Amino acid sequence: MTFDIVGAAVDFVTDTTNRVISAFINQTLVKENKINLPVRIQKLRQDHRVIQAEVDYYNRREARKKEFLQIQQSPLSTDIEITFTADEREKKLIQLKREEMQDRGKLSALYLNLSRETTSKAIELKQKEIQGIFDQQKWPGVLSRDEAQRIFVDEQKKPRLLILIPPPDISEDFPISFRDSLKKEIRNQLKLFLEKYYPIHSDFCPVEFYGKYFERSIFDAEVKQLETILSAVPTAIIYTDITDHEVYFNVKFWGLHEPVSLSFEPWNWEEVKGQLEDSGSDETKSLRAIRHTIVILHKLLAAFLADWYYLNINPNYEPQLFKLSADFPSVWTSEMLQKLRLILQKYREVYNYELKQLAFVQIEKPTLWNCVNTIHGHSNHVFSIAVNPDGKTFASGSGDKTIKIWDVQTSELLNSLNGHSNYISSVAFSPNGEIIASGSYDKTFKLWYSFKSKTFIEHSGCVTSVAFSSDGKTFVSASLDKTIKIWDLNTEKLIYTLTNHDNYVNSVVFTPDGKKLISCDCDKTIKIWNVKTGVEMISMTDHTDAINTIAISPDGKFFATGSHDKTIKLWHLATGELIHTFLGHTDSITSLAFSPDGKNLASGSFDKTIKIWYVETKELINTLEEHSSTIHCLAFSVEGNTIFSGSADNTIKMWQRN
Repeated sequence: MTFDIVGAAVDFVTDTTNRVISAFINQTLVKENKINLPVRIQKLRQDHRVIQAEVDYYNRREARKKEFLQIQQSPLSTDIEITFTADEREKKLIQLKREEMQDRGKLSALYLNLSRETTSKAIELKQKEIQGIFDQQKWPGVLSRDEAQRIFVDEQKKPRLLILIPPPDISEDFPISFRDSLKKEIRNQLKLFLEKYYPIHSDFCPVEFYGKYFERSIFDAEVKQLETILSAVPTAIIYTDITDHEVYFNVKFWGLHEPVSLSFEPWNWEEVKGQLEDSGSDETKSLRAIRHTIVILHKLLAAFLADWYYLNINPNYEPQLFKLSADFPSVWTSEMLQKLRLILQKYREVYNYELKQLAFVQIEKPTLWNCVNTIHGHSNHVFSIAVNPDGKTFASGSGDKTIKIWDVQTSELLNSLNGHSNYISSVAFSPNGEIIASGSYDKTFKLWYSFKSKTFIEHSGCVTSVAFSSDGKTFVSASLDKTIKIWDLNTEKLIYTLTNHDNYVNSVVFTPDGKKLISCDCDKTIKIWNVKTGVEMISMTDHTDAINTIAISPDGKFFATGSHDKTIKLWHLATGELIHTFLGHTDSITSLAFSPDGKNLASGSFDKTIKIWYVETKELINTLEEHSSTIHCLAFSVEGNTIFSGSADNTIKMWQRN
């Protein structure tokens, strides 16, 4: 009776394959009903070209589905009343399927092309970085300057996944014939396998395989060295160690997520060899069978990595893994295939849901904002605007040392509050609209009750920002003296002073539930505080220059910051994780405001423009350019259909959307 090598190795092969599937699931697919894409691919999917293409694809696909259903349900032609003949129906259904495949192909090509754009930018930076490394020292590794340069040039021409498989490090206990044959089999069979399923000329899953590229084995330190040089190029390396009784498989992958390292439990080839020989195989046949199994595992690992990469880039990608059963009839079990099909089905369901949501928000999002009124009345810069929660009035604070109260509907000036001796930097309404707070460059803040004020002289520097908690019990003031002070509004007593900032505090806001406080300073730092305890919870420093302004979404899940570095950053409040960076302004960001429904984010800048962003897709909707100087402040009306902007041109403008 002959001994089956695959049968003997099946436990190891199954365990290894299952571990790869688990890594595939954990790293790639669906978490909390959202596709868990790497940051680089998230940015690609937020590109306006992708958004428009996906919306167009979704709309065409839904139209095809409707037509497909109508054709299937329509009666066949009879006598004089002609609808569809059987032949016409079949042709029309084939045409619709062909159109679907063509649309998917165009979308796939767009994903790959934009991925190439992203990679090209990363390569340009990497080339500059490693140039110094090559110039300063003799690089002792396995990759020369010319080889690295060729890889970079090829990657910029056409996107592809680089798969590197150096010869295994094989114990000298093996015969030379085994060592030489295994190296050649891995190199030649992997080349044929990848050319068959992942050809370099493919528009869906191009892979460039480097087998003969390596003349010797490589080790962990050299893999790390390759990662340093090729980090801008999506790359997978499969390298193995074969001792006198075991085989160790190792994988290193980068280009999507943080670099991933996988090492698998060793396979005891010596034990299998003994079983083969006990069943009647001689040593030559036994070693040949062991080589065959090692090659199979290399193929499976390469296929997993390639499909993993391309499914991340292209949600319409059809994994080649489903086509491999003919190549591995004893290994690639129906159970494994079914597991992968369920994963892919869930992935597609979420992708289709995201497409539907994207198409929906594209329809409902506002497309145009227009200036409907310019309000004159201040004789200096308008630094701050606050809208009364009742929606009927708004207040403006100015460099002319006054606070003015205006009627929202008529723009009529209702009152002017005097008392500060320097610029008004910040104004805010209490939740019930009965109190106005104002902060000033005169180092004081005031609370105005029915237009009569109480002055607080507690800061040793200009008061830059004031805010009320949502329950109206707490009040906060921030200053250029680097402190934040929390007050009990009922007693008007200081509760505590926060002193962790190392530089001027420019802005401070309460979260909607009043439990947290967010602040920012001139030292590029954002801090999140526990209001009850005064303890600093999170500190972030991702901006590269002073941070001027903060806005928090109405649901309290996100907040945005604007900086002198000309960027707006969107953050997850619970974790402090950076979600997105909005680029578009050409000068410092001075002000931010979320719409009441949280769907729009308005930003003002030293570049004299206001930009309206759609938060769901991170897309720029409008750029408003009618102010003649810096935009200092922004506020949405209570219903969200009007934006108020204050400027260094001494005016307030009202903008409404069509």
